[in-house]
Amino acid sequence: MAYCHNNPYVNSILLENQQKFHQQMTWLEKYRSYLQAKGAVIQDKIGTINSIHKGDRRLRGLYARLSVIQNRLRTYQFKPLISGGKRAFRDRIRHKLTRQEFKIHRDASFTCVGKKQGVNLNIKVLTTKKVKIRTFSKAKGKKWLTIPFSGNEKQDPLLQTLFQAAKYTVTVKRLLVKKELRYYVHFSYELPEPEERYAFENGAIGLDMNYQVLGLTNVDQSGQLLSYQPIRLRNLYSLRRNQGMNYLSFKLDKILNYCVHKKKGLIIEDLAFPQYFSYNKPLNRKLNQFKTAAVELLKRKCLKRGVAYREVFPGYTSQITKYKYSRLHNLSGHILASYVIARRGLGFQEDLPPIYQRLLAQVGGALKPRLNPSSPYYKWAQIHDLFKHSGITSFKTAKILPKVVLMQYILNPATGAQPDNLRAGLSPTGKIEDCHKFWNFVENNRFL
Repeated sequence: MAYCHNNPYVNSILLENQQKFHQQMTWLEKYRSYLQAKGAVIQDKIGTINSIHKGDRRLRGLYARLSVIQNRLRTYQFKPLISGGKRAFRDRIRHKLTRQEFKIHRDASFTCVGKKQGVNLNIKVLTTKKVKIRTFSKAKGKKWLTIPFSGNEKQDPLLQTLFQAAKYTVTVKRLLVKKELRYYVHFSYELPEPEERYAFENGAIGLDMNYQVLGLTNVDQSGQLLSYQPIRLRNLYSLRRNQGMNYLSFKLDKILNYCVHKKKGLIIEDLAFPQYFSYNKPLNRKLNQFKTAAVELLKRKCLKRGVAYREVFPGYTSQITKYKYSRLHNLSGHILASYVIARRGLGFQEDLPPIYQRLLAQVGGALKPRLNPSSPYYKWAQIHDLFKHSGITSFKTAKILPKVVLMQYILNPATGAQPDNLRAGLSPTGKIEDCHKFWNFVENNRFL
């Protein structure tokens, strides 16, 4: 700030933050007045009930709600902001860091976006390996802050590309390494998008992204499963941000290597949707870090490696996996979900198996999920509600089929025995006598 106190860019940031702070304070006062009015209403209810009957059971709940509101009013305020990180702040409290060392941790970087030389007057990267930053100071000798830098032999070709880039960002960082103050310069610049060398002519690679495992499947043009590969992930929440990003980048490189080896494009879920509900705090942090870091990093890696990618609608992949493919392929849910994603990206529609169509025909219009009837997933939502209310959760063993067949006759008792009962392993009453024989009959007739 000693150099940049007159910089209009810095002043605009300060004004913007001051406006946000005043807005938050206004909202805080409105919320405090709302809590006070709510507490007054509860106190009036307590007084009314006490005047009628002091032993009323409703008083216990009202006193509990009033106590919660009073505690919230007493403790509700803005928490102080700490710059420099919690770890450095705690070390400073414990006198493990001096005041100067803590300032180095706190004011550790400076970032400015620049363009080609002669266009942007705030920052320049010179071919003499110097960075010039304009300070907007009128004092002589303080108008520009000149920082020389050096690079090794491997970085020289990258620096030549940087000098010709249309836009770049410069970040100057300082770190305290073994009681020695060191400065580092990080350059990031835009490159033209390379040609797509791996597309969807011969099929696609489907990817199901979760914070525990990444499921990959190799699908041909006709939508048949050729191969699969699961990639396990550690708990990203237990890692620091830089460590987590490095670990995530290493795992995402395996996905790109798989696509390059198979010479096919990548199909992923469109995960750029807001989270309207909340889990517990650790899981929320896992999901937020995964969605904000992994998806964007994967897209950048695809562009860099020349791998084409598509985004598809993520809904009902788990239901289709469970009800259609779990018994047929006997694989994990994540792998089969990536298989459904790959087929969806290639344009295939997932039709409802005939055995489920017969069930829905017997149920009729009793099941009405929260979907538009014209939606292609309306029948999948109906069959999901049917099995959910019937207590059926597993679809990987032969125990499910007795329940499915018995449900047919429970839902429609007037239905007679099927003409192929003996061949299917059914008794004249419609019950299953041999589960394995029934499974073979279903698979041979392609009911599932």
